[in-house]
Amino acid sequence: MKQEHVAQIQGIEQEIHTLNEQFQLIEHNLRELQSLHESLHELEKNKSKELLVNIGKRIFLPVSIRENNFIVDVGKNNLVKKNISETMSIVHEQIEKLTDGKNQVMERIEELDKEMESLVQIIEEETE
Repeated sequence: MKQEHVAQIQGIEQEIHTLNEQFQLIEHNLRELQSLHESLHELEKNKSKELLVNIGKRIFLPVSIRENNFIVDVGKNNLVKKNISETMSIVHEQIEKLTDGKNQVMERIEELDKEMESLVQIIEEETE
């Protein structure tokens, strides 16, 4: 019986490890989306016609803004023109969905922690 519980604990530990990786990925994506949302807000607020665009590895390209619309991928490679407020709304929805997913992952980790504690307690009682 003890080996069965130990195997269950190992399975739980593996699932927690996988969930922690998912949690880190969600956190990373959330930070990126929040940064994007702030950038869009600054664009909306400043009405500047020039900005620096990061093209990668902290290399920036000065660009002039010709229009205040973005080309947004709305899913399945469908590209649509959106203004700043519409784009901010899409980003905000994505932030909410990721936050919900993050909360679900956290809840599952907490459930697994409790389950593992129970199994450890059972093992300790069996060895006494």
